[in-house]
Amino acid sequence: MLLVPVVWLVVAFGVYVAALRSGMQALQWALAALFTGPFLLPLFNSHKRLLLCKARGKNSSLFRP
Repeated sequence: MLLVPVVWLVVAFGVYVAALRSGMQALQWALAALFTGPFLLPLFNSHKRLLLCKARGKNSSLFRP
């Protein structure tokens, strides 16, 4: 019974830290995670990936041999 709120808060803190490390709006993502919990993780990951692609540009690649 106590497990669900603890998981909810751990996910919110984890999203906050991940958003800080990625240069995203951390407080906004943390509040969204508090309301939605672990259901926000796929949206967060895709948003982070899209921001990375946008920062890299259209025709760039991560690894160049």
